[in-house]
Amino acid sequence: MPPRTVTFVCAHGAYRSRLAAAFFNAAAPAGWRATSAGVEPQAAISAAAVDLAAGTPAESQLERGRPMALADASPGGLTVAIDCAVAGAERWDLTVTEVGPAQRDEIRARAEALASDLSAG
Repeated sequence: MPPRTVTFVCAHGAYRSRLAAAFFNAAAPAGWRATSAGVEPQAAISAAAVDLAAGTPAESQLERGRPMALADASPGGLTVAIDCAVAGAERWDLTVTEVGPAQRDEIRARAEALASDLSAG
């Protein structure tokens, strides 16, 4: 059976969604996998994503390739929109608005909680 997919989406697919997917994959329940996408993807991953993942469980899971457009993401599964609007997606509005360790920790907590919820249900 192919893994079920969570697609994390943010405006540019280079930072918030990248970290969420990496933290989710580090804690993913059996049969689940996450990917990331952007509404209007940047040309490359954000340096902040690389820096903030360093030394965490997300570091080895961080997708480092060019951000993918939401339109190119695999259909189906669960979609989580982070600080952006995507039709049919669960929406996460982060309480920490400044890029940095506190925002990374909020993304990590939410991604790990989602992984836990999916493993329970």
